[in-house]
Amino acid sequence: MTTHELTPEQTAALKPLAAVIEKAIQETPVRLGSDDWGTVLGARLLVDVAAYMGRELGPDAPILAEVQAERARQDARWGEQNHPDGTGSPVQQFDARMARVVCQEAADRGEVTWRLISDEEHAEAMAESDPARLRAELIQDAAVKVAWVAAIDRRTAT
Repeated sequence: MTTHELTPEQTAALKPLAAVIEKAIQETPVRLGSDDWGTVLGARLLVDVAAYMGRELGPDAPILAEVQAERARQDARWGEQNHPDGTGSPVQQFDARMARVVCQEAADRGEVTWRLISDEEHAEAMAESDPARLRAELIQDAAVKVAWVAAIDRRTAT
């Protein structure tokens, strides 16, 4: 059996979750003469941990889990990837300015779409050459895509 040591930071981050689990264990009755207490406890833990994770990760947690699963598939297929950014050229900077104009004009007309917002965020990221600003723009770009997926899910929910 392999044991994994947690750093003090990891331990601190897990304390609230551990408290949820401890409370569920304390509040789940064990009925003498019954052999279903493990099932009852397991169900209670599942519900309580899911509620905790929903509070911590927010309503986009299922989408972010899908993104994480896709990242795992990519790593499994291609291994760790380390490529140059390929961003920040004058053409990309021009494209970003144009995408902002097109998106703003559509918004002014009340005709903005997810595609236009996504195009703008992506173009702004592609225009950056500074790694810190590029990273910030990529996070904004990813957040827009997650919001777009959430909107699709709401629209298509049955």
